[in-house]
Amino acid sequence: MIVSMDPQGRIYIPAEIRNKIRSKKFELTVEGDKIILKPIKKKIEEYYGIAKVDRHLTVEEIEEKAKELTVKAVRSEL
Repeated sequence: MIVSMDPQGRIYIPAEIRNKIRSKKFELTVEGDKIILKPIKKKIEEYYGIAKVDRHLTVEEIEEKAKELTVKAVRSEL
């Protein structure tokens, strides 16, 4: 597959590849004349938005709920 770089240095990644990779951040490395993009998925991004909390909770209650949900999510991965 051949792609082009625009004047700002951006490269368009075709939808079929974006849908397969499902990442918006990449580690970029250069090996000789090759540019290599490796998808990065940070754990925090995987869990962003999982805590559906009431807007009337205190900061402490929100922090406790976030801690509980994070522990639960991490344990389910083990």
